Amino acid sequence: MTYIGRFAPSPSGRLHFGSVVAAVGSYLRAKSQDGKWLIRIEDLDTPRCPIGTAEIILQELDALGLKSDGEILIQSQRKKIYEKALNTLLDEKQAFFCTCTRAELSQRPCSCYLEAKSKFPHASVRFKPLNGYEPSFHDELKGDIKVNLPDKFITLKRSDGIIAYNLACVIDDALCHVTEIVRGSDLIDVTPIQISLFNALHYKVPSFLHLPLALEQNGSKLSKQNHAKAIFDVLTVQEILIAVLQFLGQNTNQLNKSMDVNSILSFAVENFRLDKIPAASSVAPDNLF
Repeated sequence: MTYIGRFAPSPSGRLHFGSVVAAVGSYLRAKSQDGKWLIRIEDLDTPRCPIGTAEIILQELDALGLKSDGEILIQSQRKKIYEKALNTLLDEKQAFFCTCTRAELSQRPCSCYLEAKSKFPHASVRFKPLNGYEPSFHDELKGDIKVNLPDKFITLKRSDGIIAYNLACVIDDALCHVTEIVRGSDLIDVTPIQISLFNALHYKVPSFLHLPLALEQNGSKLSKQNHAKAIFDVLTVQEILIAVLQFLGQNTNQLNKSMDVNSILSFAVENFRLDKIPAASSVAPDNLF
C-alpha cells in the first residue's frame, strides 16, 4: 500500500515557523517511505481567510521545494460533499442540532442530543460519538495517548452555516486515501473524536503522528493568532529548511546556506529519522516570534 501524507494549511495568514515545521515534517515522513505528499487548503472559515493568502502560501511552499503529488484541494470548492456527509450523519442519528451558546458551553457540556431538536435557523450541528467511544489512540511518535476533552460533542457545522474543521478534514483525508495524518500536537485532544467520526462515516481510519509545537518564550503556541512572524520575512529558504530540520532533531551536519533547496530536501529525506524527532514541544528560535 502506498503511503499518502498531506499538509493542510488554513490561509488565515502567511507561513510561519510552526506551520513550516508541520509541512516539512509531513513531507519528510511521506518521502522517506517513497510515498505521496498532498496539499490541501482549508479555507472554509472565509471571514478569517484574506483574499490572495492561499496563493501566497502555495508560492511559499513551492519556494521551499514542497510540491504536491496530486491535485491541490480547495475546501471552499467542496461544500456539497460535506453537506451530503452531514445529512447522512443526521439521518443516522450520529449528529444533532444544537442551540447552546458559547457562554452556556463554557459552563457545562452540550445536552441537545437528548432532545432530538429539529432543524431551525442559527442552530449548529454537532457530532455524537459512536457507542464504545474511547478517548485514546496510538500515536506513531508519542505512543499510546489518552485525552481529556471536556466536551466530546464536536461541532460539524457552525451556527453561521460554515462547515467546521473536524468534518471537512476527516472527509478529505478519507477521500484522498491519506494513510497517515502528520500534524501539530495541538490537535491531539480532538483525535479520538475524529477517529469516531471516520468510523461513523464508514471510512478507513488512518494512523496519526503528532509533531512537537514551536512555542513562544511564554509557552504559548507560535501561531498566526499570536502574530507569529511570516517566516519568509525573516529567513532565506535555505535558512528556513535548516532551522526546521534542526527543530525536528534531524541531521544537518552536511547542510549549509549555499546549497540549493532540492539538495537540502534530498539529503533530509535520505537521512530522515523518526526516532530523532523530539516528543515534547519547545521554544522556537528567538528571531521568529
